[in-house]
Amino acid sequence: MTNQSHTNTLGIRDRELDGLFASMDSGSSSAAAKAGRVFSRWQFRQRSLAVRILQPGGSEMTTRMACRNLSKGGIGLLHRAYVHIGTKCEVTIPHPTKGDQDYAGKVVRCLHFSGMVHEIGIAFENDIPIREITCPDPMREIFAIEHVDADSLTGTILLVEDSEMDVKLVKHFLRGTQIRVKHAATIDEADREVRDGVGLVLCDIHLGEENGADFARKLNDTMANRPPIVMISADRAASTHALISKPYIKGFLAKPFSQDALLRTISEFMADPNEGDPVADTGSVAGDAQLVAALLPELTKACGRLEEAVKAEDETLSLSLLMQISGVAPVMGLKELSVMVESLSQQLADSMDLQRVASRLEDIVRLCDEATKRG
Repeated sequence: MTNQSHTNTLGIRDRELDGLFASMDSGSSSAAAKAGRVFSRWQFRQRSLAVRILQPGGSEMTTRMACRNLSKGGIGLLHRAYVHIGTKCEVTIPHPTKGDQDYAGKVVRCLHFSGMVHEIGIAFENDIPIREITCPDPMREIFAIEHVDADSLTGTILLVEDSEMDVKLVKHFLRGTQIRVKHAATIDEADREVRDGVGLVLCDIHLGEENGADFARKLNDTMANRPPIVMISADRAASTHALISKPYIKGFLAKPFSQDALLRTISEFMADPNEGDPVADTGSVAGDAQLVAALLPELTKACGRLEEAVKAEDETLSLSLLMQISGVAPVMGLKELSVMVESLSQQLADSMDLQRVASRLEDIVRLCDEATKRG
């Protein structure tokens, strides 16, 4: 077994290395620096990675360095000496299913931290499959893309969603892009639309009495060149985690989501940015006030349907409607309604006891009525 103190060029023990990582993280880069990044840095703690350094004269040297973080386009390593900017190198990174993989790049940053510790920033020649390497929790909304230029987003997405409120919200958020939104409210409609060619599918898990995960599974079974599928839901239950933890589901977007999260999701998972008609058909509105005005009638309808579903003792439909409302209430500025509906959604998902919803339904209806009057 290799001596632990010599698993990397720093020659320090695990506890010291952990302390070094913590110290470096406490002084992490500023928000201004992050705003200029294309790719997000993900924590990727590795005691020892093989690094082959190609010297300018043609000689080469293989050493082992500790790793601090990883991005789609580069890696941050810790080394005991300075390495010249522009030095070519090759880093060996373990892949959970393919074994060790070599990624070529060059040094773009070498900063002295303290003592003998230098942080080496290497930019890869080609983007790496960071999600395959790190296998992040699908419910942790972490993105490989740090910054998205909305004007540069083009292509066609399929939104599989039975809530008109959410459809309008997505179209509003995409108003500054060249993304074309195709919409389907049912699995049958979605199956027809996806065959015409789209670059990405955004699919709600709860589609009335249907389950969006069934559509994802159907595409996996029947469509060889299927587009990437990202599931959407306000439901974070363990059962939902199990549904989306499938290799053919590429990501998860939790409701309520922000415009930034939606744009980063599309930028990261879109299979072909030039797929489909590049002319946007977002049906967007000019501003947030108009968005609220457009959503209020749908909110009123949803509350009415919720009241009927509770009377009919339909737990599934009631939960679906609560999640629809919780997905748009924050965006509309209805904080009290948002908190209440989110709480009731979780209670109903855990217990499926409609009496908990029925006892507070009048409050939900009242808050919806007040929002409509203000609108």
